[in-house]
Amino acid sequence: MNMKRMTALLKRELRDILRDKKTLFTMVVIPILLYPLLIIGMSVLMSTIMSSQAEKTYLVAFDTEKAVEKEFETIFTENKEDIGYQIEIVDVNNYEEALDAEEIDAFVRETADGAYTLNYLSAKDKSSTAVSALGSAFDLYRENLREQKIEDAGLDVETLLNPISFQREDLSSTEESVGNLLGSMMPFFIIVSILLGAIYPAIDVTAGEKERGTLETLLTLPVTNFEMIMSKFLAVSVIACVSAMLNVFSMGGAMVFLVSSSMSSMADNMNITIHYETFIPGILFTLIVMMFFALLVTAVCMCTCVFAKSFKEANNYATPVMLIFMFGSYVTMIPDMELTAQTAAIPIVNVALLVEGLFQFSYNYGLFAIVLFSNVAYSLLAIMILGKIYNSEAVLFSEGLSSIKLVSKRSDIKEKQMPGFGDVILLLCVVLLLIFYVGSYAQIKWGFAGVAIQQGIILLCPLVYAWYIKADGKKLFSLKPVKPLQILGSVFMGIGAFLGALLIGGLLMPVFPDSAEGLTQLDNMLTEVPVSLLVLVVALMPAIGEELLFRGFVMGTLKNKCKPVVTVLVTTLIFAAYHMSLIKMFTIGIVGLGLTLAAYKTGSIAASMCVHFLNNLLSVLISKYPEQLQKIFPVLFKEKLGISGMLILAAVMIVGVSIGWMLISSRKENVKE
Repeated sequence: MNMKRMTALLKRELRDILRDKKTLFTMVVIPILLYPLLIIGMSVLMSTIMSSQAEKTYLVAFDTEKAVEKEFETIFTENKEDIGYQIEIVDVNNYEEALDAEEIDAFVRETADGAYTLNYLSAKDKSSTAVSALGSAFDLYRENLREQKIEDAGLDVETLLNPISFQREDLSSTEESVGNLLGSMMPFFIIVSILLGAIYPAIDVTAGEKERGTLETLLTLPVTNFEMIMSKFLAVSVIACVSAMLNVFSMGGAMVFLVSSSMSSMADNMNITIHYETFIPGILFTLIVMMFFALLVTAVCMCTCVFAKSFKEANNYATPVMLIFMFGSYVTMIPDMELTAQTAAIPIVNVALLVEGLFQFSYNYGLFAIVLFSNVAYSLLAIMILGKIYNSEAVLFSEGLSSIKLVSKRSDIKEKQMPGFGDVILLLCVVLLLIFYVGSYAQIKWGFAGVAIQQGIILLCPLVYAWYIKADGKKLFSLKPVKPLQILGSVFMGIGAFLGALLIGGLLMPVFPDSAEGLTQLDNMLTEVPVSLLVLVVALMPAIGEELLFRGFVMGTLKNKCKPVVTVLVTTLIFAAYHMSLIKMFTIGIVGLGLTLAAYKTGSIAASMCVHFLNNLLSVLISKYPEQLQKIFPVLFKEKLGISGMLILAAVMIVGVSIGWMLISSRKENVKE
């Protein structure tokens, strides 16, 4: 990489981005002026509204005895500060009509049994406020009556009502309390600020250049694609960092002003002081985190927007990216969610939890390093993907939204075509949502029958999608005859993958105690179902449906467009992520890798279906007949594997995979055409 050329390219990218007055306005004017105005303005507005409500006079009527009405007149007069509102009692003839005509805001009616009803209109804000004030007044009235009855009985009011006394004493410092408040708010602002600062420049240097027709010229320059990508990446990262810092400092200044102004009135009476210098280390560390996180955000935005053919289309792509990042920032609102060695490696979540901890004066330098290095690693991975894209024709001739064949009329779709990446993403999202809503509801409503409905969704969705887009079903789903020797080899590979999953589960046991438990056991609800139905719904239907979806639709699309290694790895990752369990991600991923290799090497999902069925069947048998299976396969029931047990598993796994690979590869017709 030539640093001189890189510097020149970086200057060119920054100059192009900053030349746009809209970008400058978004980066400078909005953070410096708009956010403080919004924060302080909303605070002043809320204060004004509350003051206005307190100054209003609320009209109420009493359909009670005059003595009760007199009692409340006294309460409203003497306890105005406790009630918080000014209330006036008025006389009306028809209480319901007066309330409906808004001549009064609420009325009190005494029932035959001596109880009282507070009548109001919930659709009217003034009426709701009035009934809230009446509720406070009735609390005071009840307290007065209680004390009066105790005194009439000749007892001591204080001793009877308050046999013990207690008070709360907050031992947290003022800085810790303020830091806890900021720690719950700042991660969201920081993540969103970096995202907003990165997404529009990322669109401009990718889809924007396509639309302007300048990308072709750039690709002909005497520079490497890596140098060009890095210059764009660094330029967008710089813009994202600067924009985020301006946002944070602007919002931080507004919050400091509000906190200082609100506490200045209490400082003299309560001796409250805030030492702002205690936040300096946390702010400095946060700035470092922001710079590293900006690299990841930039890489993700550029990888997403590079496939768009226009600025408008790239904005559509940016929407789900924004939702994902915003969703990750909400993790600080989950009680007892802390930064650990595991969460420190989860993108977005790790930054949110780290920033929260920094403002709460929690400085764990080991976890801090994990967060930084993980963000760098994810960024480098995204840059590598971006480099692959720029080295291919996809950067110029990507299909954009047209890769989603479903958006076209079926009559306009050509016969025997293959889906695009957009179709894969859309199908997976649709299946996931249907499982989440329809499948979950069906399981709650109908129990085991709901499980069958859920599996039916997985089975039918890829078939219906492929039918609508007129896909080449035989090619897409790898519907190719398979030889008995291939089936045997696939089974050996499946055994090796299964044992590998047990081995990984044993290694992860100290970190995730339940990592291997779900691999061979079913939900307790299903164990009461007859074994024949379990075999059909839990073993056979997933073996067919999931193979059609993952090793069929997904892998069939990927292998038509990607290299074999990429196809196998991406299919395996999607299959593991589909099970929506971080704990089982590794174990199911190993099984999925064996299934994917079997399907890819044989060129038929029939092989992976057989292996998948046998794996599910084993889970059914273990759950239905644990005592009998424990005698045959004791290793499946051991809570902890020793070193010798792990070595044996590893050896058998290697043997099984090797035999399976040789059997599958032994015939020429098995080689991919």
